[in-house]
Amino acid sequence: MNLGFLTKDLRISSRKFLAAILLNSGTLAWFFLFIIFMPDIFEAITPNDPLWSAHQTGEILFYAFAVLWSIIGSVIAVRISRRKLLITSILLGTFSMILVAIFQGTFFAAIYSFFLGMSLGLGLPSSMALIGDYTDVEERARVSGTVILGTFVIAFATIGVIGIFDLGILGAVLLMAIVRLTSIFALVCDKCDGEGQKLTEKTRLPSGTYREFFFYLIPWVMFSITSCLASNLIPAGMESPTMTTLRYVFIAVFGFMSGVVADRFGRKLPIIFGLIVLASSFVLLGFFGVSETTVTIYLAISGMAWGLFFVVFLAVPGDLSVSGSREKFYGIGYILPISILFGFSSVPVPKIFPPGSESSFSQILSLITFLSIIPVLRAKETLPELKIRERRLKEHIEKVGKAVLESKKKE
Repeated sequence: MNLGFLTKDLRISSRKFLAAILLNSGTLAWFFLFIIFMPDIFEAITPNDPLWSAHQTGEILFYAFAVLWSIIGSVIAVRISRRKLLITSILLGTFSMILVAIFQGTFFAAIYSFFLGMSLGLGLPSSMALIGDYTDVEERARVSGTVILGTFVIAFATIGVIGIFDLGILGAVLLMAIVRLTSIFALVCDKCDGEGQKLTEKTRLPSGTYREFFFYLIPWVMFSITSCLASNLIPAGMESPTMTTLRYVFIAVFGFMSGVVADRFGRKLPIIFGLIVLASSFVLLGFFGVSETTVTIYLAISGMAWGLFFVVFLAVPGDLSVSGSREKFYGIGYILPISILFGFSSVPVPKIFPPGSESSFSQILSLITFLSIIPVLRAKETLPELKIRERRLKEHIEKVGKAVLESKKKE
């Protein structure tokens, strides 16, 4: 298999490439791990307060503070050193995770929710903006795909260590603290300080940029909403660890592949394909009913769609923005899905999903998802057509050159 396209024409230096991967993969891996273990963590540190767990108070506070600090982080990013902001975010998350393993109680749980949400939200826009600053448009998606692949490699490895050594919730918390700290090595590899960030703060974006970004945001928001609602189709306890692992494998693999496709054919194709795939998975649950087989297939297919979207929406904000404005674009792009998670964490399931209406419910979700394709079709492709044509021309010339060499050897 020829994998030359993965590294072909990459202009980003090895140092900056490694920094972008370590910074973002470490942060996102910690985030996904924390989501997985969050209910067990808050239950363990608030054993004498059943109301806390019953109302998902810890989850709600965490998402709320993550959203709040994402907004704050995207605003102050152009006023302070990016490096200092990232160091603060990483160390805050690391020490907060360590304290989770030491102090227990409802009061401390509320404090942890605040600081862990702050750790995620404060640094996330700046760490993702680093991808936009360090990459050219024709390589941005491949770097983003590598970030997603690295994210789930770290997450899988961590979960594997927890299971193999039977670490328990305390060991899992300490191991997640180490995962959070891995992002600090990005700052060892590179300054990560966004040279020229403040100089371009007032750079005017092309006319219609925010409209185009809005067209891309609509399917991202609808995708997040329908995915959250669809989780109510799966009965509690049916989703096994094996099913969840399969879903994450599909996210990692198709996220990596999405980066290759998006740099080759443009950003819109993976989005459209992801929406079609997700809508089809809803039809599957509604038409064939909910069983272990259909749920397994649904989780795998939806994982494929999530992988496609994760990568594209690491690239699109960077495509549409310039240095100095990227934190705001990435902040908005990732505040919305986190806000959706926050919203659905605070709404009781019975009010969202009436029992006995699985088929109608899945059809509605499928229709909404299909309709989300319309804004994508109206949006302007962020990978310039000139770049696509240049790549095709280079590949054609290379093929002709190889054919000529082969013919000469035969002669």
